[in-house]
Amino acid sequence: MGRRGRRNKNREPITIRLESFHPKGAMGTDENGHTWRVWRAPVGATVKAWPGRKQTARRIEIVEPSPDAVEAPCSLFGLCGGCQYQEMPLSAQRREKQAMVERLVGYPSEPVRGHSDGYGYRNKIELSFGVRRYLPEDEKDGNPHGDWLGFHPPGWFSKIVPVHRCALASDGINAVISAIHSELPGPAWNNSDHTGHWRHVVLRQGDTVSVNLVTHPAVDPEQVEHVAQRVLAVDGVGGVIWTTTDRLSDVAIGDTQRIWGRPEVTFQMNGIHLALPHEAFFQVNTEGAKILFATIDEALGDRSDATLLDLYCGVGAIGMIVGHGYSKIIGVELNAEAIRVARENAASNRIEGEWHAAKVEDVIADLSTEGHRHVIVDPPRAGLHPKAAAYLSEMDASVLVYVACSPVSLARDREVLESGGWVLERLWTIDLFPQTPHVEAVARFIRP
Repeated sequence: MGRRGRRNKNREPITIRLESFHPKGAMGTDENGHTWRVWRAPVGATVKAWPGRKQTARRIEIVEPSPDAVEAPCSLFGLCGGCQYQEMPLSAQRREKQAMVERLVGYPSEPVRGHSDGYGYRNKIELSFGVRRYLPEDEKDGNPHGDWLGFHPPGWFSKIVPVHRCALASDGINAVISAIHSELPGPAWNNSDHTGHWRHVVLRQGDTVSVNLVTHPAVDPEQVEHVAQRVLAVDGVGGVIWTTTDRLSDVAIGDTQRIWGRPEVTFQMNGIHLALPHEAFFQVNTEGAKILFATIDEALGDRSDATLLDLYCGVGAIGMIVGHGYSKIIGVELNAEAIRVARENAASNRIEGEWHAAKVEDVIADLSTEGHRHVIVDPPRAGLHPKAAAYLSEMDASVLVYVACSPVSLARDREVLESGGWVLERLWTIDLFPQTPHVEAVARFIRP
């Protein structure tokens, strides 16, 4: 049973004044001074909420709106689970994100940077098929059964919130979603008894739109062909992939059966052309990524006669885009497929360097560098591996730029780096994910 079915029968609703951002929601205190984290609730508002476990609470209603409250523009707000802060103006979201980064890292940030009005920025969306529609409170008497395509509501992986258009997605992605909904294929996957054929649609927007149709192997190939041709007819679509999986887990991966067109995802940034497989990682906000890369470039500073170590480099995008002026670029990434893509993109852009498929902590001591060194680390949300952090803390390098998707991890790793003599000199907050609590931070460390 999903979380929404587990109300605490012996508890009464509480009133919470929301005071600040937290990486997983807004934080506030109740009338007794107890601290709570509330999902989908705007800072500055007072809400009535159901208390839950581990100091979390679920919003029931807003008792008193924040002074700068705005109306959520999306009809799915509060249902699909993708957005939390549409009731806050973007300026307020960014103010709170900067304050959160400063509080967690313990250092003042440069003014927050970001792009756009906060909507239409996502270049990747994953939708799921399902046979049970999630019914909001005002539609509880409706019929939930059928074939649906959309997002899972929070806590209900067996249900679907139908999505014909996502307010965060690009226009190209939304055009494809609309085309698929115009004649929705079926039967949809039932993740309770593991029947049905249609499972996921993964859409990515680069220079063109790439679409991955994920089905069960028993699907009718002619139906897949029909859907693929309908998608290919949408203006701006570059290619379609058909993937099959019989896994019981709700993950959009499997075996490629057929490809129509050219489904690789391509981007042009700072004179660099990147061609990525459909499944490769890239920042979901293209214009925001340009701001992120420009900030990293600024943080690196003067790089004459230096070697750039790009650690946790993924497909090598950061190192290649900001690597101008370096005598050599060395990238390290655990994922061998990502390194293959990095090498191909480096060759096509005539970039000199080397890229290693390995754990950073296993190879960092053996990397051969020329001149003085600059380091970029872009670790996963958990932060640096302890062995890598310990080695970096003592490394002979003049600049270390830490790109963090988790300010908490950055704060922990900062202590390790500074124990070896590094000094945090500048900190930037980058808002790549408007309407959500997620944020990027860029920290410049130097040796005085």
